[in-house]
Amino acid sequence: MKKMAGLVTVMVMAFGMVVFAAADELPVFEKTDRFDVMDTDTGLSMLSRDGELVIHVGDGTEIIFEDESDARECLEDGQTLAELLNGRNLTVSYSITTRSIPPQTTPEKIVILYEIAVPPIYELQPDEFDGLFGNTVVGIEPPVYEFSPEEMEALFPLNGEIVVNGQIIDAPAPYYLNGVAMVPLQEIAEALGFEVIWDDETQGVRLGVAINLWIGKDYYTVGKITPIELGVAPELIDEHIYIPYTFFREVVSGYAIYVFEGQVVIEAADR
Repeated sequence: MKKMAGLVTVMVMAFGMVVFAAADELPVFEKTDRFDVMDTDTGLSMLSRDGELVIHVGDGTEIIFEDESDARECLEDGQTLAELLNGRNLTVSYSITTRSIPPQTTPEKIVILYEIAVPPIYELQPDEFDGLFGNTVVGIEPPVYEFSPEEMEALFPLNGEIVVNGQIIDAPAPYYLNGVAMVPLQEIAEALGFEVIWDDETQGVRLGVAINLWIGKDYYTVGKITPIELGVAPELIDEHIYIPYTFFREVVSGYAIYVFEGQVVIEAADR
């Protein structure tokens, strides 16, 4: 559900992610799902059960129960906010997000839902929504601001670590090329279980049984489908093949890849 607050938004693209910046007429998005705690070392971070949203709970996030009582004031002795929220069914309201996979946000408000609905429950008909929710916005697409390569490297530095399915792998460090993060192909692919075959004559690489790419060509194929362009060609540096990180999202299906605290993270999309 999307609702209009009295703000406007500007969306900025960074490392494959788009960040919304608040101004006037900022749209408010709502998501209801169970959320599980991911991390509490640097703050409270949670992931929705469907894997489609990461929330970072801030000190300014309003957290209430359905009866509008303050959740922080209802904590029992010794109970943490993470223990209260972990696994609960929540409605999260947010307006600032990223276009990473999954998107990440610091919500303005979290409502802890009761586990058992209280009857009677009345289901609104489609023609009743317009009168009750006149500010509902569907399909809003804010304007996009794309960072320059210099801004990318300054704002989103890489720490050299690559995490595959929760484990840091032994691999050469990723780097930026014209604002695009380049990652080592063989080390990541083999960690995911793919066989990597090098053809010295064509300077080409086969991944598994159907995925092909060539050094110096922005031309990636999967079987007989139309070739895919990623905006950057593979590079061969010190006997290591580097490809744009989006290769593991746009060409190799079933995986999510993003940057978290300087690490390049890749995992199964359904995790």
